[in-house]
Amino acid sequence: MSSIQATDSDTTKFLELLVKISEQQKTICKLLDELMQLLDMPSEDVLKVLARLLVPMGHDMDELVQNLKIEAVRAELPRTSQQAG
Repeated sequence: MSSIQATDSDTTKFLELLVKISEQQKTICKLLDELMQLLDMPSEDVLKVLARLLVPMGHDMDELVQNLKIEAVRAELPRTSQQAG
């Protein structure tokens, strides 16, 4: 049976990455908790929290909205061509 031995540098990098992931998860969990509280009393603030929540996940609201619009148009296209035919 073979095994892989990590160097001290590799171990340090791996642990730093785990710390970074943990910090991002804490941020996301905190924002999700805040979002759940705001959903009990919906307002414009919910969208602000959602926008901040997407940042650690590598997304932004503008990109998300644009993608949703594109998907809506794509979903509408087959219906339009079926109705015309």
